[in-house]
Amino acid sequence: MALVQEIKDGKVVDSSASQSKKTDTDSKSNTYDKEMFLKLLVAEMQYQDPLEPTSNTEYVSELASFSQIEAVQSVQSQMSTIEANSLVGKYVILLDDDQYISGKVDYVMTEDNKMFLSVNNKLYSIDKLDSVCDDDYYEGVLSAQTFADMIKKLPTVYTLTTADEDKIKEARQFYDAMTDSQKSFVSADTVKSLEKLEERLRALKDAEAEVGKDSTDDTTTSDDTTTATE
Repeated sequence: MALVQEIKDGKVVDSSASQSKKTDTDSKSNTYDKEMFLKLLVAEMQYQDPLEPTSNTEYVSELASFSQIEAVQSVQSQMSTIEANSLVGKYVILLDDDQYISGKVDYVMTEDNKMFLSVNNKLYSIDKLDSVCDDDYYEGVLSAQTFADMIKKLPTVYTLTTADEDKIKEARQFYDAMTDSQKSFVSADTVKSLEKLEERLRALKDAEAEVGKDSTDDTTTSDDTTTATE
């Protein structure tokens, strides 16, 4: 016969009170769980039905089951620690408050039985880990994001002037220097935005050149007219 109610100081605790403490009990260490199991076992032996006593075999089986569970929990804890430590030096993507944060894991620390990853000089719970990236993938994502930010800072096609030529060239040089793998992370719309700006810039420069040419022709004509009059 198994006892399903909590025992405290040799007395059966009301089930509603036991339920209210469940959350706190789940957060206790394995040592506390072991103590609780032994208390339950003693209570079971104390309050068992004399007419249907629990056999020694059942007690041994219960102890064995608890030992197995405890061993599994210990292994899981060790595996979690090993897994967390293996992230040191790797690039990760974290999801924190609906925002993606990427960076390299500098170190791992444990606080209040919880694992934390140090990324970009800030600690994040390992529960916020979204994905682990290899160097090529991370560099691709980072380069694509940098290029996209450069394009966003440029003026629109309608506000572009020839004074923005250096910024346009800088964005083009950055994109051309990217590897094919890195370019695969760049959206087609971002590249098209750059191409439209370049096309607009060429048109503006051609227009300025035409205006300059017309001005030169007018000056030459005026000089010729003055000479002929003299």
